[in-house]
Amino acid sequence: MPRGGPRPCPNNGGRRPGAGRKPGTATQRTKKTTEIAQKAAGEGVLPLQVMLEAMRAHYAAGDLDRAAAFAKDAAPYQHPRKQAITVEGGETPLQIEMTRSQDFYGNLHRLPAEGNGASDAHSP
Repeated sequence: MPRGGPRPCPNNGGRRPGAGRKPGTATQRTKKTTEIAQKAAGEGVLPLQVMLEAMRAHYAAGDLDRAAAFAKDAAPYQHPRKQAITVEGGETPLQIEMTRSQDFYGNLHRLPAEGNGASDAHSP
């Protein structure tokens, strides 16, 4: 067998066009886990739904420590982490203003009213 040169036959190994797994082809494991996830979603309650319901039940009962534990577990599925980005403005810099409404999370109605004394304990 020659060393360091082209092989005598073009089909003796090496990289060939069209060879190998095609991009996007699912593996056996990926197919199986996808099927399991679709079956679970079709059958009823998902684990995230259970965590959120338990969190809300503990919150409504006033058990904030347990509600916070469920919230901590469910948070990565509801609120993905922010990615760091770099923005170049060129000659005119880009200005970004962030505003948030008072009821940003849609649960303002759950918070105690300011005049009932519950929030006075946190005031300086």
